[in-house]
Amino acid sequence: MPKARPRRRLAFAALVLAGLAGAGLAWKGHRIYEKILYLRYGGELPAPRGPAPGDPLQARLQDLQVLAALPSVDRSFTSGARAAFERQVASLRDRAGALDEASFFLGVAQAVALSGNAHTNVDLASWREKLAALPVRLAWFPEGLFVIRAATGNESLLGARVLAIDGYAPEALEGEAARYFAGTREYLRSVSHVALESPAVLHALHGKASTDRARLRVRDAAGVEREVDLAALPAAQAPRAVKPGRLRSPVALADEAPGAWHALLGGRAIPPSLRGPEHVTYATALDGRTLYLHLWQVRDEPHEPIASRIAHALGDASTPPWKRIVLDLRFDAGGDYPTVYGALRDLAQRLAPDGRLLILTDETTFSAAIICAVLAKHFAGPRAVIVGSPVGDRLEFWAEGTPATLPNSRIRIGVSTGYHDWAHGCRALACWWPNFYYDVAGGDLAPAIAVRWTFADYARGIDTVLERALR
Repeated sequence: MPKARPRRRLAFAALVLAGLAGAGLAWKGHRIYEKILYLRYGGELPAPRGPAPGDPLQARLQDLQVLAALPSVDRSFTSGARAAFERQVASLRDRAGALDEASFFLGVAQAVALSGNAHTNVDLASWREKLAALPVRLAWFPEGLFVIRAATGNESLLGARVLAIDGYAPEALEGEAARYFAGTREYLRSVSHVALESPAVLHALHGKASTDRARLRVRDAAGVEREVDLAALPAAQAPRAVKPGRLRSPVALADEAPGAWHALLGGRAIPPSLRGPEHVTYATALDGRTLYLHLWQVRDEPHEPIASRIAHALGDASTPPWKRIVLDLRFDAGGDYPTVYGALRDLAQRLAPDGRLLILTDETTFSAAIICAVLAKHFAGPRAVIVGSPVGDRLEFWAEGTPATLPNSRIRIGVSTGYHDWAHGCRALACWWPNFYYDVAGGDLAPAIAVRWTFADYARGIDTVLERALR
């Protein structure tokens, strides 16, 4: 008999994988499932060739040798993006001996961002590990850029609006920093604070700016304007990076030294949306007929499946259905969406026939959290209402893959090998094969009720978006 054509073999493998996904995955099935996924999507950057580097220049050239292979493994690059990437890497190679550590890091970030795909970026954790940052943490609101966290000694800046950094408007600096981040305008808004907090980035954008400090012009709650000069903290003295939006919660970070940092909302009553970030979910009944359910992550707890936590919050069939369920997907950077597929279907079934599912989104809703929004909307049908602002990525994107770490600089990079299309459904062989079983054509996630969390409300511990949804 003639051999099966490669595309037919791939299609057959995809269908087998979809069957395993839908069968509940017994332990052997799960191992096969993971093996097939790795063989198809687990491409890794090649190990460096040659002997161990003998000096810093050789170490950088070796890193660039590894980095140069990225478009051969990451499938999100178009031919034009690949050509631009190759030019950037060649430029870095030519200048490798003259660059300081921060400039080399930013050059790598700029090269990777040429993918145009938000999952193919230098990891935010590397931004914090490689670059010194100011002793404040910033967040965007509709009114502008504000200080929401500060290291000890800088508490007087909490709640201040940042009008200028080294003489430049924050909005203009954000636009200039876009070269370091692939993705949508919404994604840039969610992550750009790591660039604006770094003097090294400001110096790269404007050569007259200092490399180790920045001058901020701020306006406090009383309307008083002043200028402050802040020295950067070494990366080792600052908490590690967290997912976008997490810093809005005053709950201490896992590696935050007690008393070293202070949050604007510290010691105040906080809205449900900022509670429980140390867990994958937070749930509470707002009244007898309204359930609030926040997915902080889309993955299992170490000792408890996320589906079990959601089921416990929803209650079983012997209890009355909910008149309203608020599914909050803000500050959720994603995870493994099949872990919640059944729970999202059950969520719609626990809703009263005339009830409403209120899905909250914003620019920090990303990756698997976007998929959760699509699935929840699909299962609830006309009872679903999206409230908030646009999510942090397109509904058509590349993801999955095995993250890469450059061997000497230890810069971590996202690698994308599986395609998703949650607007139209995904059946091409480039698609992430589990979607053959799980995905739906979700249309779009444009909010039916457009509203953003204002700083005026945030400073008082009020969640503008949640309050509007409940009205």
